[in-house]
Amino acid sequence: MLVVRGAIKDYAWGITDGLAPWAGEHTGGPQAELWFGVHPGGPSPLVDADGDETGEVLADKFDIAAIPLLVKILAAARPLSVQVHPQLAIAAAGWQAQQVPGAPRVLSDPFEKTEMLIALKPFEAFAGWRDREQVVAVLKELPGAQDAIARLLADDLGGAIGALLALGTSERISALEAATRAAGLPADEVAAYSTVAENYPNDSGALVTVLLDYLSLAAGEAVYVPAGVPHSYIRGIGLEVMTSSDNVIRLGLTSKPVFVDRAVAALCPDLNPQIVRSVFGDTLWPVNSPFVVRMLTEGSERIPMGAYRILLLIEGTARVVSDAAEITLRPGTAAVMAADDPDAHVEADGLVAIVQSTER
Repeated sequence: MLVVRGAIKDYAWGITDGLAPWAGEHTGGPQAELWFGVHPGGPSPLVDADGDETGEVLADKFDIAAIPLLVKILAAARPLSVQVHPQLAIAAAGWQAQQVPGAPRVLSDPFEKTEMLIALKPFEAFAGWRDREQVVAVLKELPGAQDAIARLLADDLGGAIGALLALGTSERISALEAATRAAGLPADEVAAYSTVAENYPNDSGALVTVLLDYLSLAAGEAVYVPAGVPHSYIRGIGLEVMTSSDNVIRLGLTSKPVFVDRAVAALCPDLNPQIVRSVFGDTLWPVNSPFVVRMLTEGSERIPMGAYRILLLIEGTARVVSDAAEITLRPGTAAVMAADDPDAHVEADGLVAIVQSTER
């Protein structure tokens, strides 16, 4: 059993000092993500019993075969990119193709990225496909959207996306709030589209969000996003659990490279996000998920061996005991156990996320 803290990411969309309760520092700038895992994009530092970094990272001890999951705490002040994560076959083929000198670097690794976001505070997101009648109602309020409407009604999602991207002038993006209001969308959804337009006034990807369903999660509720499902997180603080991949193919709302054709090819129109309406204390296990998460508020629980496990303390205190070690967690630190590490027992006085791989 090892103890780690998160590797911090200061992406521009992060909340100012938004991760300070877990990162342990106020930087005065955006704090977007804390990574807990072995992915080379941000391997977790190991810490000793006093909470001091040892100079090693988790990837020095284990590879992705032993640590198949990546856990993050995410703090979003403004919308993230409209994006899709590739399924395994697309990721593997795309990764191999980009090893050719001069090929565009689209992917970060050869792995599928499937994820679940659990709201730690109220969280808003676009995920999956909006009801078609609602989309058409909004698009009818946007001048020049007839081609996008026709393609949508012909079940040509890729064509509809392309038509919206071609349509996306600043004038039409600024009309997004009025269009969604005129179409009769609820006030919170209209406000979300207003936020998109305000933050990305010249990004044609703003219009693509019209195709996506709007979600508002209370603390403890979750959305499971399989690879192939388009999404954009809008704002809030949450816990992300995913397969150990950083593959993101973007359609817009970003200053990073956008690969529209590759993103459209990675879409799975028949897949939908799963909404898990729950409260803290429940087990979150979406259908066909490669992981299961238990948000333990207080009390104790046995954590059996046989699969990868990570216990991340969100607030309060927690003690983790096994035959091999006994540790006390602080907020923002996590106990990591490989599949062959012995059973452990956790006693929580606060909130601890118990994440386990379902692949044995």
